[in-house]
Amino acid sequence: MAESKFTKGLWRVIGPCEEPRGSCMVFAGDTYVGALINSDMGPKEIAANAELMADAPRLLELLRTLHDFSVPFRSRLAEESEQAFADARALLEKHGG
Repeated sequence: MAESKFTKGLWRVIGPCEEPRGSCMVFAGDTYVGALINSDMGPKEIAANAELMADAPRLLELLRTLHDFSVPFRSRLAEESEQAFADARALLEKHGG
């Protein structure tokens, strides 16, 4: 598979996301990735969108992992697959999937 072109590193949300005039900024390490600014969305929706944006690299990694498990004639250790599915479940629960 091709290498990812997004900003590497652990992404995180910073800001007063749930304040009426708040905004959420997303950073990868010290690198600014983007922001969600309160407009027509409510503060909780802004915060949820920012968290989903920050989890995008991890979601992509899990998608790759799950894809690799489905490729015929490829084996993985049971522990790895169980952890990948547990991580996927956790992200789905976090984002209401």
